[in-house]
Amino acid sequence: MRTLLVSLLLLTSLSACATASAPRGIAPELARKVTADAAAQVRRCYRTPKIMGEGKRITTRLHVRYAPDGTILGLPTVISQSGVTPSNQIFADEMAEAAIASVVRCSPLKLPPELYEFGWNSFELTFSPALRG
Repeated sequence: MRTLLVSLLLLTSLSACATASAPRGIAPELARKVTADAAAQVRRCYRTPKIMGEGKRITTRLHVRYAPDGTILGLPTVISQSGVTPSNQIFADEMAEAAIASVVRCSPLKLPPELYEFGWNSFELTFSPALRG
């Protein structure tokens, strides 16, 4: 099954900010609406760890798989982290754990089940708390 790569930026001061390339057979407007809805759902579940400001500059990318009913399949895995420096490296694990916990907390995600046949089962989620308003 094809994988749809979605980048969900978790911004509190802006409306849902999500980007996706629409799978073949899906209107781009529908892809934007669905990914914005998914971003809003996960954003509500994200809790920034109580760490120093420099640690909040760490951006975490996760790979998450969903079943047609919106439940996560297995635990999300960390693909990468950026913004890690020698002075904030001690917070990298906490930032990854916060991102994973938000996905688990928000399961099941409410996505149109009919879109799963088009590859809406696998996402890359980007958590960037430094961009929060």
